[in-house]
Amino acid sequence: MMPSIRALVPLLLLSILSPVQAVEVTGRFSMLGSTAQAETGDIGYVDQEHRVLTADQQSLRLMLDDTQENSEWSMHVKSLRQHQSGYVSPSIHSSDLFRYDDGEGVWQEEENPTSATRIGYVIDRALYRYHFGAVSLGVGRQPIDWGSGRFWQPLNIFGAFAPTDLDTDFKPGIDAVTLDWYPSAFSSLTAAYVLSPEDSDVLENSGAIYYRRQVGSTSEVSLVAGSVIGNEVVGGAFESSWNGMGWRIEGAHYNLEESGREALFWIAGIDYQFENGTLVAVEWYDNSRGATHESDLAAMQSDQLVLYGLQQQLGRQVLGMTTEKDLTPLLHGGYTLLAATLKDEEGTFSTSLLHQFNLTYSVSDESDLLVSLLLPNGKGLNQLDQVQSEFGHIPASLTLRLRFYF
Repeated sequence: MMPSIRALVPLLLLSILSPVQAVEVTGRFSMLGSTAQAETGDIGYVDQEHRVLTADQQSLRLMLDDTQENSEWSMHVKSLRQHQSGYVSPSIHSSDLFRYDDGEGVWQEEENPTSATRIGYVIDRALYRYHFGAVSLGVGRQPIDWGSGRFWQPLNIFGAFAPTDLDTDFKPGIDAVTLDWYPSAFSSLTAAYVLSPEDSDVLENSGAIYYRRQVGSTSEVSLVAGSVIGNEVVGGAFESSWNGMGWRIEGAHYNLEESGREALFWIAGIDYQFENGTLVAVEWYDNSRGATHESDLAAMQSDQLVLYGLQQQLGRQVLGMTTEKDLTPLLHGGYTLLAATLKDEEGTFSTSLLHQFNLTYSVSDESDLLVSLLLPNGKGLNQLDQVQSEFGHIPASLTLRLRFYF
């Protein structure tokens, strides 16, 4: 399929705005393979002979960046091949809600109920920024990354990575106009106007203001207010440290347009790094929109905010813990635990757990190899294929990823 005219417009504009000989071209190539063993009650399980799920992805990201005296621009184009076998999971992301045009092209696509292959490209970043002293104006596809939480960020109102995401190098860009003002060396104010998809008759454009300021030598305060796809939101965060221990609290209050309800999403967390380099972090998640009973989970799966990842957990409360350490100069290890509880039909609490073990080996200065093991625990799908716990329906999986920059 040939690229659409709208997808090529940002590239043409940027090539005019900046001299070609000054452009810096860098890239990242990544190969990922994953295999999962589905048990009874897991997503993708058919029978004992059909319970192995596999997926692989090869991606190439080309990055063009240029900086002039008062301006800069950036263009990221990502081509990728994705294949899934045994179970086809939907490819839905929060950025889909905030892109006027998807900027994608598909060269080959094959899909059936148990396997899928897709080869194509996506323009993930197409940004032009001009600086007026302490003010800068950014126009185009760009990442917006707010909030201070380690696992969850309530102030990241345009989407955030999930706690177990493996590829967090580049946050997906969204189509926006941003105005940044730096009134001092210790404060910033950002106003963002974000577009909704052109072909949507339901989603509204979004807008928000984000303020961040350093308080004293070890503390920061953040505030956000705006409207996200029609939902009014206001929130704040405070982070500081005490006796070498970092701590933070962050929350956002929503007025939901579709249901007319109000919701509060907040987190609180601490982290500490020991003298031997071991980092330990704990964070508590509470979202009043989440389920408190197992019977509430089925409805949550079709919720728009859940489908697109703006609400990352099904249940109301989740505990996250992680520990990381450099095991050798070239080997880094990490372990993450997520735990959630829900009431069952008898009114008693049942717990589901998600364990993630990561080992990252530095192959060279510009490349690394990641091995990740994901082990869930809890109630699986019921006879109607409805979830009964936060993590119990997820199959155990092993993932290997090799990436390098050039």
